[in-house]
Amino acid sequence: MRPTAWVSSAAEASINPPVSRCLRFSRCHGKAEASAVKHDPFSSATYAPSGKPRVLGKARTRAGRGGAAGPMARTWSRSQKKHAERARAPVKHAVAQPKPSPRPGVQLASLEDEAPPLPAARSRILSTFDALTSLEDFETAPFPYHGMMPTSERPFLNAGTDGHRGHVSGRGQVLWESETFSDDRVLLHIPPGFDPRRPAVMVVFFHGHGANLAEDVFERQQVPQQITAAGANAVLVAPQFAVNAADSSAGKFWEPNGFKRFLDEAAVKLARMYGDQRTAFTFAKMPIVIVAYSGGFAPTLSVLERGGVKSRVRGLVLLDALYGGTGKFAEWIARNRSSFFVSSYTPHTARRNADLEQLLRKRSVPYSSELRDSHLQGMVTFLPAGDVSHRDFVTHAWADNPIMDILLRMDDSDLRIETASVAPSHFPNKFAAKHN
Repeated sequence: MRPTAWVSSAAEASINPPVSRCLRFSRCHGKAEASAVKHDPFSSATYAPSGKPRVLGKARTRAGRGGAAGPMARTWSRSQKKHAERARAPVKHAVAQPKPSPRPGVQLASLEDEAPPLPAARSRILSTFDALTSLEDFETAPFPYHGMMPTSERPFLNAGTDGHRGHVSGRGQVLWESETFSDDRVLLHIPPGFDPRRPAVMVVFFHGHGANLAEDVFERQQVPQQITAAGANAVLVAPQFAVNAADSSAGKFWEPNGFKRFLDEAAVKLARMYGDQRTAFTFAKMPIVIVAYSGGFAPTLSVLERGGVKSRVRGLVLLDALYGGTGKFAEWIARNRSSFFVSSYTPHTARRNADLEQLLRKRSVPYSSELRDSHLQGMVTFLPAGDVSHRDFVTHAWADNPIMDILLRMDDSDLRIETASVAPSHFPNKFAAKHN
């Protein structure tokens, strides 16, 4: 049996009435049918005892499975007290949960706090498998990293003294290892109905500047929830890079085959989460789609160049992320014509996208400004999103919830999860802090 942890009172995906094609691809532009209702699956949460604190979500596929609120609240209170006591003791990492710190500007157009509710997907869940979301410690995570810079002979940690080392960023700021480069956690997510016996895809998400997995990737950008709402046979792997800092360092992903070692460990961890270690081989061979947001472009370039998994990359999605490396991206596109490439952008990165288009024309690589409804393989697409907030781009781009939209358009029937009707879910809105 899989350990029971943060238990939701219903299933993860907000999957109710059938939704028109217009709503499915976010093309109604305010003309949706009045009968179609969007539900916010993150409006409330309950908590249950956890035998494994890092398992963050286990959403039941049957409604009414949540426990009583009183015992849950008491368990949560005891857990918080225990975590506070452990936080006062010396730990492996100086920072367990990232400290709040001023986030650097990333050319934001607005600062909306709330992400949009996910559109409903078609009801096709037949499996009783529950959704699992977990923060896991990885030995092969990008950080901590004690190696050299890839373009010089300088060590990455090039400031401070023994016991208090830091890295001088490209902006001249000293980013201390204990605060910025000590988090070795990775966000893993397996949606309800996932079946490793069928063809599947692994979505690898690289976050941008000023971010951490709990507050940004999970809560604000709703990346796991977008995976689930798509109804695809897909899993999520999202590593933590620099915590709440304006830095795009790739850490261990700079190392030759570093990304391959990371995915090998992810396969083992996903198999353990799923509850069947025999599936590790399946996860280790699964094709991947890399989704990079903003500053996540730099680690993406590293893994494409020296990650050791070229044959597994099925697609690449840049979410307002083309801040550099246009020549390298052009080369990758030209050499991988069976994979798909999507770059959606705001005016901040429009010029670099135009440069990439020009490089592709010189290589006689065709591209489009519109996504097909299905069969993305081999497509190269540039999608201007207009005056959209850069900060909200993971939930508002060419469509609401663009990661979900990409998975919906990967319309290979083998990637669909057949599902029965389930009730809207209620996700826990906080992660457990990391403690050793």
